Amino acid sequence: MNQEQVIETVTIQRLVGKVANFEGRSSEQVKFFTSDAQVNIYMGDEKILEFSGLKYIEAGLKNFMGTVKRCHYMLGQHTIDFLAKDKATGLLFCRAAHITENFGEDTITDYCVYYEDIYSKQHGEWLIKARDIHYLISNKQVLGV
Repeated sequence: MNQEQVIETVTIQRLVGKVANFEGRSSEQVKFFTSDAQVNIYMGDEKILEFSGLKYIEAGLKNFMGTVKRCHYMLGQHTIDFLAKDKATGLLFCRAAHITENFGEDTITDYCVYYEDIYSKQHGEWLIKARDIHYLISNKQVLGV
């Protein structure tokens, strides 16, 4: 990896961190996606949702996270491969916690997630062009118990 790729890797990792900071606020998240972006969400091996274009991604993520009162994301290992000066792929592992209300009690669902991303550099800025979100493991319990 040359010096330019190290700088670009850090820039992409910061981009992904910014997206995680706005988790649950889709109108803020879509700023980090290309206008023609594609997002797919999987639970295990089953694709449950698919969105294309910023308007649909924003509405879809807002709906998907609609019952979540609070959330927390801890990003882990993130590998990035450069395909060209303006195109890269990434694999990112994450731990996510979603707080929802069920029958009057707050519950926490803890997820093990990984993201398969395609990044595109447009006008000097890295953005997410495609993201497959894979929820692998989940554990739900009453919060505080």
